[in-house]
Amino acid sequence: MSEKEIQAVYDEDLPKLLTDLGLKEDFDNGKIKCAFCGDTITLENFFSIFSDGEKIKFACKREDCRVKVSKENGKSS
Repeated sequence: MSEKEIQAVYDEDLPKLLTDLGLKEDFDNGKIKCAFCGDTITLENFFSIFSDGEKIKFACKREDCRVKVSKENGKSS
């Protein structure tokens, strides 16, 4: 899969994105966890999806996780 920059994903588009990434089944089975706190990612608590250059990661809506994902995405390589 080629690398693409995604600016925003609407809630109703998340299932298709997960399918395209091959992660829909894991998401539906509660296997996707927040990269920062370890909570299971759901449609209700989903905040962000991002890459660390090797893996696709997710963040939940918890305030501390939102702050961490902002810092993570602001890192320069």
